[in-house]
Amino acid sequence: MNKDLENDSISSLLVKLSIPAIVSMLIAAIYNIVDRIFVGQSDPLGLTAIGITMPFQVMQMAFVLLIGIGGSTLISIKNGEKDYDGAERLLSSSLVLIVITQILVTAVCLIFLDPLFSLLGVSESVYKLAKDYIVIILIGGAPGLTGYCLNNTVRSLGFAKPSMYIVFISSVINIVLDFIFIYIFKWGVRGAAIATLISQTIVTVYVIYFFLKNKDTHIKLRKGRIKLTLEEVKDIALNGLPNFYMQIFGTLVAVVLNRSIIHYGSDYQLASVTIISSISLFVTMIIYGIGQGAQPLIGYNFGAKRYERVEETVKLSLMIMLAVSLSFLVAIEVFPHVFTRMFTSQRDLLEITNKNIRIYLLGIPFIACHSLATTFLQSTKQPRSATILYVLRYGGILLPAIYLIPRFLGVDGVYISNAVSDIGSGLVALVYLAKSLKKLSKGHRIANLDTKIDDIVK
Repeated sequence: MNKDLENDSISSLLVKLSIPAIVSMLIAAIYNIVDRIFVGQSDPLGLTAIGITMPFQVMQMAFVLLIGIGGSTLISIKNGEKDYDGAERLLSSSLVLIVITQILVTAVCLIFLDPLFSLLGVSESVYKLAKDYIVIILIGGAPGLTGYCLNNTVRSLGFAKPSMYIVFISSVINIVLDFIFIYIFKWGVRGAAIATLISQTIVTVYVIYFFLKNKDTHIKLRKGRIKLTLEEVKDIALNGLPNFYMQIFGTLVAVVLNRSIIHYGSDYQLASVTIISSISLFVTMIIYGIGQGAQPLIGYNFGAKRYERVEETVKLSLMIMLAVSLSFLVAIEVFPHVFTRMFTSQRDLLEITNKNIRIYLLGIPFIACHSLATTFLQSTKQPRSATILYVLRYGGILLPAIYLIPRFLGVDGVYISNAVSDIGSGLVALVYLAKSLKKLSKGHRIANLDTKIDDIVK
């Protein structure tokens, strides 16, 4: 696989790595929908229980991203440098770190469960269902989410298909177990939680087996390397901080956005933004999938000092992302009803949504720029810059915009705020990307010069 990342054509590698990443996200999205269908058909209050306990799962996933993305991007660079010992130390540190953090999250949440439920506004009618569900999910954090954390490393080493296969198998098992536990055993939300725990644990078992036994990778989990060092913890945490921030702050911003829509609009407006978010998910999954496909190429070739391949990867990825997002934007602006009618036939809601979606998604091409820039920065050891871009998008532009613009334009201002944030942060991200590529290009010329001097000396 290393020879492929270093020598095969960028275009073929990008397709080879991106498609499985996109498919994995689509599978995960479909599984989540089916999971909620099973729960909703069994007990409508079960959906409320799952929804109201979402902040607990957001916190769990924030640490998965912090360690999973933080570790995997660094491992990808070490792989390119041929520093397999360093990569294995990072891999073992990621394993120990995700287990420790998930145990701590579980302990804190279980100890303070009732106060946290009160803070979230869990009602008496939902309390038991919510507790039945989230206690199992929390207990399953360490065994269940360790695999999802390390699966990022499987993908970052170029093994996109194995990464996709285990997500697919896990999702199918989860759906089958949902049916058995919810409909046959009548376990309700508890059954859904147990199904999730079992299917996630299967991912963990597979990923650990992959790093113990797979002969195609130089980087493995070895008994003597399973330890935690402060330096590696700092490196992993710093590099994964942008994704941690995105998970936590992105969720908070979604709450603020929904509250603003409720304040300035109506129930139809809230339904409208739900439809729009569902539609935008399709194209953003493609954008993020291309970014995930580009990450191993950028990280490996940056580590190998093949800067011309890094530059080619970034430029080709950006072209594809912009082509996809611009095509989607044109379709939305010209034929919004084609998309919105899939979700509702109610005339008033359709009219509102057809208008809102044209505004809300104006910044889709700039999301592509922002996504690629942050991926590039993290994959080239520039996590602080990536964090700045995330802070700018959510905290620096979107929150002030949501606070100010609707005061003058009403509910339309909420949708405009989102577009302003996407466009503004995307433009800044492009500047960061252009400057970083310029520096990289200088590094490439210096590297070539050094090679020529070495040849002369020899």
